[in-house]
Amino acid sequence: MKKWVVVSLSVVLVGLGLSQPGFAAGADKAPLNLAIVWHQHQPLYWNRLTSEYELPWVRVHAVQEYIDSARISAEYPDVHVTFNLQPSLLWQLEDYASIRPEEASRGGLYEIVGAVDNHLRWVWALAHDPAALSAEDRARLEDQDFWINGYMLADTAADPYFDGRYAELNRLHNERDLTDQELLDASALFLLWQISPELHEELGLLRYRSHTGFTWDDVAALLRGQMTVIGRVVDAYKMASDLGNELITSPFYHPILPLLAARGYEADALGQMEQAQAQHAELLGARATGVWSPEQAVSDGSLALLAQAGFRWTSADEGILAQALGHTPTLAELTQIYESQGMNVFFRETGVSNDISFAYGNKGTDVAVADFLAKLRVAYDELDDPSQHVFTVAVDGENWMFMAGYPNNGRDFLRALYTAIAACDWVKTVTPTEALATIEARAHIASMPTGSWAGDLSTWSGEVEEDQAWEELGLARSAVTRAGDPASALDAIYAAEGSDWFWWYGTDQDSNTDDIYDWLFKAHLVGAYEASGTPEADVPDVLSLRLVLPAPASLGEVAPAVDGVVASGEGWADAATVSGSGDLVSLSVGYKETNLYVLVTTASAPSSWIGQDLYLTLYASGQPGAAANVATKLTGTSLGFALASAMQFNFSKLDAQGVGVVSKYAADGHGGWTYASSIRTTGDRRAAAATHIEFSVPFSELGVEPGKTVTLAAVLETKDALLGRAPARPMLASIPTLIRGVERFVVADPAGDDHGAGTLTYPTNAVFSTEGIFDLQSYSVYDAGTAWQMAFDFAALPNPWTGPLGFSFPLLYLYFDVAEGGSAASHPEGEAAQVAFAPQHAWDAFVRVAGWPAYGRHMWTAAGEGPFLVEVASDPKRGRIIVTIPKSLLPEIEGWHYVLVGSQDGYGQNYLRSVGATAGEWVGGGSPAPGWAPAIYDYIAPDGASQESILASFNAAAGAYAELQPIHVTFDSP
Repeated sequence: MKKWVVVSLSVVLVGLGLSQPGFAAGADKAPLNLAIVWHQHQPLYWNRLTSEYELPWVRVHAVQEYIDSARISAEYPDVHVTFNLQPSLLWQLEDYASIRPEEASRGGLYEIVGAVDNHLRWVWALAHDPAALSAEDRARLEDQDFWINGYMLADTAADPYFDGRYAELNRLHNERDLTDQELLDASALFLLWQISPELHEELGLLRYRSHTGFTWDDVAALLRGQMTVIGRVVDAYKMASDLGNELITSPFYHPILPLLAARGYEADALGQMEQAQAQHAELLGARATGVWSPEQAVSDGSLALLAQAGFRWTSADEGILAQALGHTPTLAELTQIYESQGMNVFFRETGVSNDISFAYGNKGTDVAVADFLAKLRVAYDELDDPSQHVFTVAVDGENWMFMAGYPNNGRDFLRALYTAIAACDWVKTVTPTEALATIEARAHIASMPTGSWAGDLSTWSGEVEEDQAWEELGLARSAVTRAGDPASALDAIYAAEGSDWFWWYGTDQDSNTDDIYDWLFKAHLVGAYEASGTPEADVPDVLSLRLVLPAPASLGEVAPAVDGVVASGEGWADAATVSGSGDLVSLSVGYKETNLYVLVTTASAPSSWIGQDLYLTLYASGQPGAAANVATKLTGTSLGFALASAMQFNFSKLDAQGVGVVSKYAADGHGGWTYASSIRTTGDRRAAAATHIEFSVPFSELGVEPGKTVTLAAVLETKDALLGRAPARPMLASIPTLIRGVERFVVADPAGDDHGAGTLTYPTNAVFSTEGIFDLQSYSVYDAGTAWQMAFDFAALPNPWTGPLGFSFPLLYLYFDVAEGGSAASHPEGEAAQVAFAPQHAWDAFVRVAGWPAYGRHMWTAAGEGPFLVEVASDPKRGRIIVTIPKSLLPEIEGWHYVLVGSQDGYGQNYLRSVGATAGEWVGGGSPAPGWAPAIYDYIAPDGASQESILASFNAAAGAYAELQPIHVTFDSP
């Protein structure tokens, strides 16, 4: 198999004009330094309150990706790479690999493994007492049994392994629930195929491939095989180090260092670094020279801390360098070594790094490797003296193997990549420490921008849930400080500072197990309180609350009369509506201006309840730091989220017409509630019961504002009984950002013209089935005093990929001609659109807009300045994207505008999805000339012109892109 890959690769390289062996270097030109950094990281799945693991993924990846990455590296001693071994990952590996005497005495699973996780508990129950396995855990077990790169599920030539029984069980799993024996077979085969198949023979496990009728003894044999492999992992990396590869570390629990520094937790950051170095020296023989700053997050403060801890180098993302320089870095700038705050910084080439993480798995191995080398060759040819530069590739070291779709779990690609690199005499692989020893030149960055590979730090801070977690962490940290920082309490705090908890909080990321991450975070905080001697009564109640994952909902604008009667024109169809139970049939929530409006449909006419001692209460989450209770005010029912506010009215207090006032009660954090309504808001706190229940709540009473989220649920209670609730799963309501300016310009765009020059089609995956997701229908400009606001209204604006800014599909390229001079060529960050601009209307500013802040809220100038950050928000119910640009960045907006709409692809060139001649699952279709035709779906053409004819004006034979014409934006007198 390996021989076939190399031969096939040779053919492709020759076809590209890059002959083997190697692509010959220039006679007088030194090789290009290539630094590859593999980041190995998993969250801390260990629950310190139970000493068991909530999720199995450390074990799952240890016996395949982690062992394979080191083993394959050892086959290529001349290819030097760098491995970041994150300390809490190593700690978990050691925990699995060793069975302590007190664990062995417990028997059961601990006779075989040194650590027990949820999946192993479920398999043990299934094998010994299937009836004891709850329906929920059984369903989770079955889902997890197939959460694997399915290289053994398809009988194709691309994959050398196929397991017919596992493939059949996977088919049955998608059709019906598995029987007990089928589920045990699936669980056992999952355990088998977690292990690198290249180790099956020496572990004596070949007999289990395609096996059926597994017993517990068979499962135990598979687990013993796993423990053997886990026990080899650390030694495999030590061997890789002996061959010239570099091993580096991270702060122990993977915290976001700039956030720790900004919150005054510098001592904690240094403590985690020292803890990491002590472990590194003990397990791997020496302290690390380099450090992976978690999530490649950097700032002036964090770099100073790394230097203070004794590290020599770290890496960061290309986007951070662009911010530091004020322009997109040239290749020569990107491949320099930089010094800042006493640290050497290597900036990764983001495009090639992301190709490995997200793109190459969908290509043939030979094509992927050839593309990688071709991009390196471009860099080699462009640099005058490559020996004084380092081309850095930095990648999440195990995720790309099992998540990116690589055949044979990435083993073929990794071997082919190392083989090809070793054959190139114009490429020299180096570790960063080796590069520091041979390259003397350093560029200086006086002030390092704060950011990460994701752009800014908004993935870990800024959303209500994230900031609430930081508040809870701060309270626990203070308790530990008051106790004198006992070691066990401090370790629990360090664990709670890990990035993973904050990554999964909020709506910008979704693991489908966010409730487990929340519970682990709380367990660390409870552990910190306990270890610091805090009385149980002083531990915040919310830390005992098991989260029920809320269902996201976007609120629409409504205009009800609040009279308890649903009338036409009130807009309730645009509200977010969820089902209820008991006497509450459904709950609808909308907004208008400064108020939240609620409509409740009941099982019987609510007018019949007037005068009864019944309470309807809308419970809401609070702002970070607000006290919160864990149960309802009357019956003590948990709703699955922290309850900060109770907006309540009593049917006995309504007048004869069913009209009354809603009152706010604030939680005290210990189960008590205090009346907290303002007399100034009485007129906006109205309630009415007739055929339905309607009431209004001012945003100010809830402590929320447009652009934010709030978790909600309603209950109907007496003082003794819960009569109804809606919904069963809380609603995470997103309140849209409001336009705050005065409309000065608006232009309509034809509906249904999201076809480019007339032939473009959407990709074929079902996620693109909603019509109009690229169909821009209106563009407006508003004067908001100190800023310009622009509204883009689409036919549909769904968000299936949970883009943090509220939308998933459109990518906007905006070009403004508002001053003298400018450029008629695309900005380098927008070249993928394949268009040119009218020379008489050369653009001065370029803005890229997408649903992800890491790359979707940036502005550049034609003079090479930028990226500057602009504000992007959305109103999904309206189908509206809102862009706010400070006038300090763009003083003038009247002029000529180009508005282009493409398909967002987080891993495409310039984040634009490519369009081919024929549509594919993730590629658009219908392009008449994929290399030259515009790769955009919609464009606002000027009056009297046709979008289709302008976009069709390219000339592939002449090598000319279509020349766009702008729209004229001018204001009428105010």
